Amino acid sequence: MITIVGIALSALILSLFLRNYNKTVSTIIIIAASILIFFEVLGGISNIFSSIKSISNNIKPVTEYIKLMIKVLGITLISQFIADMCRDCGEGALASTTELGAKIIVITMILPLFETVIKIVTGLVE
Repeated sequence: MITIVGIALSALILSLFLRNYNKTVSTIIIIAASILIFFEVLGGISNIFSSIKSISNNIKPVTEYIKLMIKVLGITLISQFIADMCRDCGEGALASTTELGAKIIVITMILPLFETVIKIVTGLVE
């Protein structure tokens, strides 16, 4: 955690000082810091995935749903990261479009899950 805070604060201070002189360099520093933080967090993400994988191996019927949840989580995290980067660069429209595209992809991916839930609910009602 200290590494992440150090990278973020260093990049922020450096970016604030350079913003008045060269906005492009300031933006590149923020993007580079964000990438460094992402790689720093990547180890924790792999631990989460391995834990979920070991849990899902014990529950075979639910494995496909867990895979779907992991994919959806990955899409939402990556799209939020990219949208925030777009907003930081002053591209609000691109950020909104990125978020909208991710939402559409997520809805498309979870439609089979909705169908399964509806079949279960209608089976219980009848």
